Amino acid sequence: MTGGNLGQGSGRSARTGTRGEIWPGILPKGLVLEPARRRAARAELRRRLTGRWLPGGAAQAESPLVILGTGGSGTRAVASLAREAGYYMGSNLNPAGDSLDLGRLMRRWPNRYLRVSNWVDEMWRGSDRRRFPFPRAMAGDFQAAIEEHRRGLEDPAAPWGWKAPRTILLLPFVHEMLPSARIVHLVRDGRDMAYSRNQNQLRQHGRKVLPPSEKRIPRAHASIMFWARLNLAAARYGERFIGANRLLLRYEDLCADPGAAAVRLVEFLECPVPEDRIRSAAIEIVRPPDSLGRWKEREPGRIKAIERRGEAALRAFGYL
Repeated sequence: MTGGNLGQGSGRSARTGTRGEIWPGILPKGLVLEPARRRAARAELRRRLTGRWLPGGAAQAESPLVILGTGGSGTRAVASLAREAGYYMGSNLNPAGDSLDLGRLMRRWPNRYLRVSNWVDEMWRGSDRRRFPFPRAMAGDFQAAIEEHRRGLEDPAAPWGWKAPRTILLLPFVHEMLPSARIVHLVRDGRDMAYSRNQNQLRQHGRKVLPPSEKRIPRAHASIMFWARLNLAAARYGERFIGANRLLLRYEDLCADPGAAAVRLVEFLECPVPEDRIRSAAIEIVRPPDSLGRWKEREPGRIKAIERRGEAALRAFGYL
């Protein structure tokens, strides 16, 4: 990243085949809070991914690439680059390349998780908290979604991942379940996002991300506040707790020099892909949209107003 202060299921249990009934005797009703029970949930997912108990370390199956961000931030291009680098990104995809298997999970759980965990507000306020409660059935749905997504993977040990931008809403949960995952967080200028036609995340999850006092404001103001709170919370969590397994990419940098951004990606993933090949692929894949920098066409007074709403994040990501 250039500038700034900071370095995007099926609903059925694989064991029982019934919705929400996962690992009887392991998880209590309601929320998962106790460390031992949380470890049991992670261990069961690990066993399902690898087919065996492992004494330590991380197998390829446990280290997926996870591409996330707010909608319209450039995740599609990064997923295409990952496929070029040899990653299996799923076969059940929508036209944007999002995993439909994980998408079902994203439709069911984000608002419930945001409500019980309050992680966005905690990280926005600078909390050092690392673990957050989650609904107990969520772990089973996640496991089932992962298994469905990987079903077309011929070699279980091959590199794999998924793109589902709304994974950003579940970031601490996904990291707790898959602590070796490689997280690529895409960020696009919040002023562009404020005037985007893609306001799906704001419409579906804004009530759980924005403070109650800010729910009856102009859409552009609400949009940049949603962008700021969610992306800055995710960036702070990633910087503090994910560390070297997290890559923050600005969409503007990807568009300005696709080759250089692609090289950063494969170096982060430690993929043995020739540099000239990934650079050439990036030039073909990354097509800067006409909407890039659309905020510059707006009245300066309006831009100043939304910049005040999103100032902390705009500065942190190097946009101011």
